[in-house]
Amino acid sequence: MSHGPSDKCEPNFTPLLDLVLQLVMFFMLCANFVMDQTNVEIKLPEAIAAKSLDKAEEYAIYLNVNEQGRVILTPSDQYKDSEGNVVSTLDNPAQLETFLKRRAREDKTAAGPANADKPLRSVIILRVHKECPFEKTYAIMKACRRADYLRVQLRAIVGRGDV
Repeated sequence: MSHGPSDKCEPNFTPLLDLVLQLVMFFMLCANFVMDQTNVEIKLPEAIAAKSLDKAEEYAIYLNVNEQGRVILTPSDQYKDSEGNVVSTLDNPAQLETFLKRRAREDKTAAGPANADKPLRSVIILRVHKECPFEKTYAIMKACRRADYLRVQLRAIVGRGDV
């Protein structure tokens, strides 16, 4: 049985190219979502020993703190105040505490009534600029604790020990 001339056999790469392009678009979107949580203007401090993020943490709230001690909210956390203005920065710990208490209520609702007596499921990840005074960082950490967030992590980059 012959199915035609066998000297011209070309594979069809169209489905393979479609799959590769879909994968490229998927990873580009994933990278954009991760970059929304961080602010490139924040220069993290260096630490001799820094631990990497725990992959088991599903629920994280990223708080980017600039050198003046203002919290810059990620685009997904921005909200409108009572006057209809978009709030993208929190200027003092009292505003941060109010914001986090609202998030804590959402966190408890999402966890369900069976987990009402357990600690909040989200972890706060503070990305504090290296020039921010510690007094402002400490006030932000106290605001997190007053809002019932007991798990707070500070981000740093691994630096050299000779600095």
